[in-house]
Amino acid sequence: MSNWADILTVFTPEEGPAVLVTVGAIKGSTPRDTGANMLVTTKRTAGTIGGGRLEYLAIEKARAMLSDYSADAQILKLPLGPDLAQCCGGHVDILMDKLEADEVLNLFNRLNILNDFGVLLSHWSKKGSRRQLAGISDCPIYIDKPLQSAIERRIVAPGAEIVFSPTDKASFTLVQSLNNAEFHITLFGAGHVGKALVHVLSPLPCSIIWVDQREDTFPDHIPSNVRKIVTDSPADQVAGSLANSFFLVMTHSHQLDLEICETLLNQRSDEAYIGVIGSKTKKAKFEKRLALRGFDAGTIARITCPIGLDHLNGKRPAEIALSVATDILLRHRRAVERKASTKVEGANGI
Repeated sequence: MSNWADILTVFTPEEGPAVLVTVGAIKGSTPRDTGANMLVTTKRTAGTIGGGRLEYLAIEKARAMLSDYSADAQILKLPLGPDLAQCCGGHVDILMDKLEADEVLNLFNRLNILNDFGVLLSHWSKKGSRRQLAGISDCPIYIDKPLQSAIERRIVAPGAEIVFSPTDKASFTLVQSLNNAEFHITLFGAGHVGKALVHVLSPLPCSIIWVDQREDTFPDHIPSNVRKIVTDSPADQVAGSLANSFFLVMTHSHQLDLEICETLLNQRSDEAYIGVIGSKTKKAKFEKRLALRGFDAGTIARITCPIGLDHLNGKRPAEIALSVATDILLRHRRAVERKASTKVEGANGI
């Protein structure tokens, strides 16, 4: 994740200048991947590049830059070994770019306008760095084909990558997706388990649509990657969810749960998962009622109930949330691995 959401909600003009700290090129084992961001001001930090001695050193260097008017940009090349008291064994370049308060606000305002449909390009050379935002319509203007391809990839897929200049090996462009969401969740129900689930899931690289009929059931604070929807007809939100979404059904009403399940089976065939909170007894009742409504056994089997991992079967909301979130993350990782394996097999002509 690029940590944009963490950073955007923290910075205010009163903070003054700040240093944008970003993980650049990496080799071997490292705490975070290329593109992870942290913003450092004289008083606080937002985001993380992995913690530990590495992050402490980056913060120290960033604050030194803030007190040195001549320092605008630098790259720290750090081996993650004994000298840093870190045993990762890899190597990481830390990109450090000092911005005035108005530059930070201007960047964040442009990020908000472009939203998820674009990339941030950070061009680095011996002369320093400069930033540029690009959207889908900008892709054809790049003569540099590797850079154009990277932009196209990162507009549609989360993550970051580095494209080196073909003429100057000391120059490169960091291409960072503005979209942090690796997977998508539509959650029906804002009760105790729903709240616990959002608490566990929202720090992960996902987007969440959170649906309930009751406005006063939602907490006061909603994470930036969560979209709250209050509606008298929760099932209507099924159609608008993204393809390959994880659907979690846990409303205050079994009848409403059943209505949402029926809508899902009727309107979707592209879901990653449909999970319904409940017991084996509830599952049996739902299977019988759905069968009476004309669904065959194979279609009904798309619904998972109970939800979560069998060996993490606590009944407290936090325990259920951890179990369900772990199951979703495992399913997501397996899907990513299958997709990557299919690409490799296709490339090899298998």
